[in-house]
Amino acid sequence: MHGTCTKGIAVLLFLCWFNFSGNAVSAQSVKDTAAAATSGSVKLSADSLLIRMEELHNTLNRINNITSREFDTRGMEAELPEIKSNLQTIDDNLKLYNKVLNIRNLQMFRVLLADMREHLEEWRTQLFDYNKELVRMNAEMTAFTKDSFVKQIKADTTFRKFYLPELKELKSKWDQAQQSTTRHLNKITVLQAGISGSYFKAIELENKVNEQLRIFSIKSLGKEYNYLWENKSHTDSSAAALAQQSSKSFEGLGKILNYYTRTHSDTWFWMFLIGLIFFLRVNKQFRKIKKAGSHELLQPPYIRYLRALPFAGTLVIVLNIASFFDLHAPSAYIDSLQSFLVFVLTILFWRRWERRMFVYWITIFVLYLLTTGTATVVVPDVRVRTWMLALNALSVITGFFIYFRIYKNLPAGKLVRIVSVIFIVLNVLSALFNLYGRLSMAQVYSTAAIAGLLQIIGLTVFIQIVEEAFYLQMQTSRIAGGFTARFDFEKVRAGLHKILVALAVVLWLMVFTTNLNIYNELYNGISSLITATRKIGNTSFTLGNILLFFVILLISNFLQKYIGYFFGETDDEQVGEVKAKSSRLLLLRLLVLVAGFLIAIAASGLPMDKITVVLGALGVGIGLGLQNIVNNLVSGVILIFERPLKIGDFVEAAGQKGRVKDIGIRSSRMVTTDGAEVTVPNGDLLSSKLINWTLSNNHIRTELLFTIAPSAALPLAKKIILEEVSASEAVIGKVAPELLVKSINDSNVALKVMVWIQHVHQEEAFKSQMLQQIYQRLKDNEIMMS
Repeated sequence: MHGTCTKGIAVLLFLCWFNFSGNAVSAQSVKDTAAAATSGSVKLSADSLLIRMEELHNTLNRINNITSREFDTRGMEAELPEIKSNLQTIDDNLKLYNKVLNIRNLQMFRVLLADMREHLEEWRTQLFDYNKELVRMNAEMTAFTKDSFVKQIKADTTFRKFYLPELKELKSKWDQAQQSTTRHLNKITVLQAGISGSYFKAIELENKVNEQLRIFSIKSLGKEYNYLWENKSHTDSSAAALAQQSSKSFEGLGKILNYYTRTHSDTWFWMFLIGLIFFLRVNKQFRKIKKAGSHELLQPPYIRYLRALPFAGTLVIVLNIASFFDLHAPSAYIDSLQSFLVFVLTILFWRRWERRMFVYWITIFVLYLLTTGTATVVVPDVRVRTWMLALNALSVITGFFIYFRIYKNLPAGKLVRIVSVIFIVLNVLSALFNLYGRLSMAQVYSTAAIAGLLQIIGLTVFIQIVEEAFYLQMQTSRIAGGFTARFDFEKVRAGLHKILVALAVVLWLMVFTTNLNIYNELYNGISSLITATRKIGNTSFTLGNILLFFVILLISNFLQKYIGYFFGETDDEQVGEVKAKSSRLLLLRLLVLVAGFLIAIAASGLPMDKITVVLGALGVGIGLGLQNIVNNLVSGVILIFERPLKIGDFVEAAGQKGRVKDIGIRSSRMVTTDGAEVTVPNGDLLSSKLINWTLSNNHIRTELLFTIAPSAALPLAKKIILEEVSASEAVIGKVAPELLVKSINDSNVALKVMVWIQHVHQEEAFKSQMLQQIYQRLKDNEIMMS
């Protein structure tokens, strides 16, 4: 018994170092604490002690649970040595003779250093949060040692006797928590020191790179080397040393580029996902068309580059849009993607281009390999510079071939011709820079020229493949009867082609400016231009918001233009085949425009009170000069609700007769019986006389005129005419035809037949058929028509 009490007292003495934080202590416990502190005569109740023990258990359990899961620093510990190595590689390169570095390498270093600095900064923030959490837990445990409640446990022998196991468990949890927090604090402190050191070194190297870029750019515009026709002794004498420095300079570039690719693996995931969806979709469409027996739809000129297993086509799509996934990629990364794209294009053109055109392409491909390979050689040797001049001359000749011949074999050939002109100009400039000793600019211009030329060829193929995929979707939808079966492919393709060309131009400019090493400056300049806040009076705005305003308006206009396709409207309908569609389509288009306008207003960032003033001023302008336009707009809304006509009705308006094809917001279109499309302002439809032949039904009463001889044959003629007319399927059977005599004399009789037919569009065809049949019947019965 004495031993048990002694052990209990030892545990209780340990608990004196705890501080029960008291976050959830009851009011009674607070009173007990005060009493114990002042007189020491008031004992804690067993309930109070149990409550405090439970709180301590919960606190230590929480701390141990957190530390047992470990703080996630594995990624940092794995990548930090590689970052340190890359930083050292860049540092070593920057210490070399500066002529070994060209602008492309300096730009690459700047992008990579910014990327590593961002990673290090994220890690520093994360470690700071971890450290803050551990310090808080340590402070919470240290506070246990100052708790006055523990002192009174020593006086309560009964409590010690019954709760000794629980007190032992608390001591064990305390030891575990203290060891874990201390171990993690030491580990994170060491890691923080390493990451902070690398972070500050990355900043230092960034400053060095920016300074070298500034100095090197100035030098590149000046005379770097002797003129090509001058004495080369000084240049040639340093060739061996520069070759050795060049080898050291590019020794670690592959490793650094591999690091960049691996740290941006998420972009590859999205690229793979897009490629997989495209591949499976195209394959499914091929199988559907083949299953329907329409193999002719899968042959040229409809399909040229896609196949049932579109591996090459998918890679062309993915590699062309890769630039959008990483707007600040280093030029070496872009070059690697470009090289892979060129290889894929070569495979794609192998069986799809005629032999002579494919030989031209191989020439361009070889020229690309030679130019990019030469660009890596920075030794200013006379032989290298002469070789560069030869490549420039060959490139100029190739550019003319592309301008006059090769572009015809590519979709969006105008883009290829424009880029071929840029290609020729850049190669001429490169040759001039080489002659006058500006070798760095010569290398940049020649590599940017050939890369830009190959990219625009790849983008034209990209446009063609997307259009072919859209064509496959249209054909499979027609087979399945889907909603896209209603689309006029050629019209929609024209709109799609414009969008794809705009996208291709943006992608080309991104890669081209990256190769010229001006993309970052251009991007930052445009970004600051459109995001900078400007003021006119008290109104603040940005050019980006204004641009977004117009973009949203263009999108809403595009949607209202094509939204009719989703409700059965087509553009290939001929007279007599137009389906009657609800005029509510006009309301839907109006709602799309109004919604687009309101969203554009919200996106512009302009305050509504200022917009109200603008709309008020606009109202005055409308009242003065836009009355007719507003009249037509309001008339279009009235047409929706009053519905004097709808799409498909056969009407007479503005001196024209035809079928309503479209009811627009400002004007409506109708197709005449001659096939002409007439645009009539909505205001004229409401203010002038409008005859609607099909408002309630499609019936129409038509007339047939006959003059027969002799007059004695009138009874037989009437019988024949009525028989023929009544037998026609176009005639409404419920209403009997009327046969009237208009005039009569001894030699002939003039007759008029009035008959109701089913559809107004059948009137002319009905008359033609009846006149022929009645003429033949009368002639067979020796009755002449005159």
